Amino acid sequence: MTLSGFFFLCLLAGLIYAVISLIMSGGFGGADAAEVAADSSGIDAGDVGGEITFSPASPVVIATFITAFGAGGIVGIEGLKWSALQSTSLAVGSGLLIAGLVYGVLNAVYKRTQGSSEAKADDLIGMTAEVITPISKEGTGELAYVVRGARFTGAARSVDNEKIDKNSLVEIVRVVGSTMYVKPWSGDSSNQKG
Repeated sequence: MTLSGFFFLCLLAGLIYAVISLIMSGGFGGADAAEVAADSSGIDAGDVGGEITFSPASPVVIATFITAFGAGGIVGIEGLKWSALQSTSLAVGSGLLIAGLVYGVLNAVYKRTQGSSEAKADDLIGMTAEVITPISKEGTGELAYVVRGARFTGAARSVDNEKIDKNSLVEIVRVVGSTMYVKPWSGDSSNQKG
């Protein structure tokens, strides 16, 4: 196989991958979405956090590199009539540049679309919540709170180990694991977060 043939094969492989990806992802429209529901009642993952990022070694970025590598090599060897070394250098540079741009754009889009309504533990401290399952003396109950327009529930205990009735407003004082420690709300709206 000639170097020109190798570059053409890379270009073709990348284009075929792109077309297959478009077809499989429903990119031509008309794909019906299926609804899937799951119930995780009674399962508590605790305080899970971390940032999800887009990988530079993702199939999209790799396929983009291969496609641009092939295209750059063909331009160098066939269009510009460069030597094998010069054409390969152009191919590598083209692949890195185009794949880097695609990675940068997709990573920026991915980060912007990863908004969450969930709050971190520190955000909950000082927030007002409503007891929805009574907190027994030295026991655990359940409360509901609103963060960024979304309603959440969680386990709660009284910081003073006192009973707190259902429908009472409380202030979240601290969070340990997945349990929020609360005290009766004083009615002072100056410290109300939620």
